Amino acid sequence: MNINKIPAKTFYWLHMNDAQIDPAAAAAEGVFTAENPNCLTGRTEAASVLDIQTGMGDETARLFDGAAIPVHYFTCAPGTKTADALRFDFMYRDGDSVLNRFEFEIPDNCDITVAMRFSAEKETAATAGIQVKFKIGKASVVRLQQVQTLGGDVEFYNDTGVSCDDGARFELTQVVLDGKHTYIGARTSLEGTASALVSDVGYLVGRDARLDMNYVAYHTGKKTTCDINASGVLSGNAYKLFRGTIDFRNGCAGAVGNEKEDIILMDEDIVNKTIPIILCEEEDVEGNHGATIGRIDEELMFYLESRGIPADAVYDIMAKARINAVAARITDEKTRNAVTAYLGEEPENDE
Repeated sequence: MNINKIPAKTFYWLHMNDAQIDPAAAAAEGVFTAENPNCLTGRTEAASVLDIQTGMGDETARLFDGAAIPVHYFTCAPGTKTADALRFDFMYRDGDSVLNRFEFEIPDNCDITVAMRFSAEKETAATAGIQVKFKIGKASVVRLQQVQTLGGDVEFYNDTGVSCDDGARFELTQVVLDGKHTYIGARTSLEGTASALVSDVGYLVGRDARLDMNYVAYHTGKKTTCDINASGVLSGNAYKLFRGTIDFRNGCAGAVGNEKEDIILMDEDIVNKTIPIILCEEEDVEGNHGATIGRIDEELMFYLESRGIPADAVYDIMAKARINAVAARITDEKTRNAVTAYLGEEPENDE
């Protein structure tokens, strides 16, 4: 099964155009708990309600469509604004082979946050996946904030698809802290005039873990904007592949897109691949991309070690700093504190 395909194929011999997986058949819907701020109403559907493309691609869509699991559909009244997040907590158990599906139709002039945490015990061996879709109305702001603290032997699929109307804004924050093989795809269709995407991902990948990502900003509306940012630390025998595509389609005059990745490499046997892509059918656009990859500066390392901080502690401090910088963008306190607790730090208290 081919997933995380980039919109335009590039150098075949680098094996970066897509990912090949052989997922186990999902036996059930994944168990989860939910905290609803009551301003959103939900129901279950037998099939997908929203016809929106997702980042992991058509074959992943067929995987979810073929699973005998419900779609949890949420909506709210126009003008709904709440400081409380709609919170979901997933805990995967040993031997699980599960999927979940969620769809959100958010009308005009709303401000909504959806927070999700994916967890498993350290020795858990499981396969799990989630698909999330958003249809965002005019001048609405929607935040999806996800934290992954999975055990060392969990294969996880995280698939997102979004469409934005005029003036809509989608903010995606994802923190990946553990898991054996993690595949993430997110596609945001900026259809409305002056709609916007802000995407921030932070990751720690170690041992022999694999992280495969595919982010697509699909610009069709005029004066649309996107910012795709990734920041991570790789160690051990980790494998990481980041695909980031800004796709300027004909008619998106005045659109601006930016993407960047900042990576620290801690060991010698890491495989790190980054493929930033800008596709352009429209002349009046601005696109920028770049990546910074390297080790901790030798002068900084010498300075810190001369102050009595051992090398291992320096790397640990730098790794946590990278993750905390991304986690700081998570507005939901409980979800943000899940990151600090996993990193062994004191949780924050906003009161």
